[in-house]
Amino acid sequence: VEAAEGLRAATGADDESGVDDGTGDGLGVVSDRSRLRDAPLAAPNAGVWVWFGRESRSGLDDARRTATATMPGHHRVKAGSADASAGVDLAEALCDPAPDAEFPFAVVADAFGPREGDALRIDHGKPDGRLITLGEGTVTGVDADGTVTVEREMTGGGTYDGLGVDREAGDVAETSLKEGRWWYPTTYRGRDGTVRGTYVNVCTPVEVFPDAARYVDLHVDVMKHPDGTVERVDDEELAESVAAGHTPEALAEKVRSVASALENAL
Repeated sequence: VEAAEGLRAATGADDESGVDDGTGDGLGVVSDRSRLRDAPLAAPNAGVWVWFGRESRSGLDDARRTATATMPGHHRVKAGSADASAGVDLAEALCDPAPDAEFPFAVVADAFGPREGDALRIDHGKPDGRLITLGEGTVTGVDADGTVTVEREMTGGGTYDGLGVDREAGDVAETSLKEGRWWYPTTYRGRDGTVRGTYVNVCTPVEVFPDAARYVDLHVDVMKHPDGTVERVDDEELAESVAAGHTPEALAEKVRSVASALENAL
């Protein structure tokens, strides 16, 4: 109320009607205190941070498309960078994109990255809301089909998770991240090129942004040991996540299906 009256006094809205006269001298400020409210009409509800994945963005595209021209991957591209967001606006202003067209990964990556030689971070989300950064690697390849290859040189000490193989200085981890795929493999090689094992992470569809690859880890992993043995692990962690309400059962079934297919393929 005090702030409103201060503004009224500053703008000269003090005629008997209680409102400025519309001549431009005032700003439409009510001068009659009885017409002012001491409390807002409504208060916002508490907010939460929500991690939108690739499937969620696609759903938002579908909803937006019912009202206006929307290119494939509209929300996905806009989430990448400010320049990419402006590019989407320009593309949609110039043409009417086909709703069933494929996401133009090659065009987007060529314009905004990542490109060979770039640094790319791996953002490893968890169903309970945590975000773990698995480090940063160098992009060694970008394919038009949406596959980005990243290499990281490892430090010595400890063992590779699940593989039980010693981690030695000079080892290289090669990770293949494909846009939209429900899994990605990391192959560990020694300094001499010897394969020390492959670890396949089952996750929500991968998104490869200019500076980071993002996904939510869905607990179950499939490994191929140096001797060729294939092992599937962490199904119990998935079950616990379902019980805790962090992972819907329908999504858990998708995870199990993907993991079974990987077991057979490896």
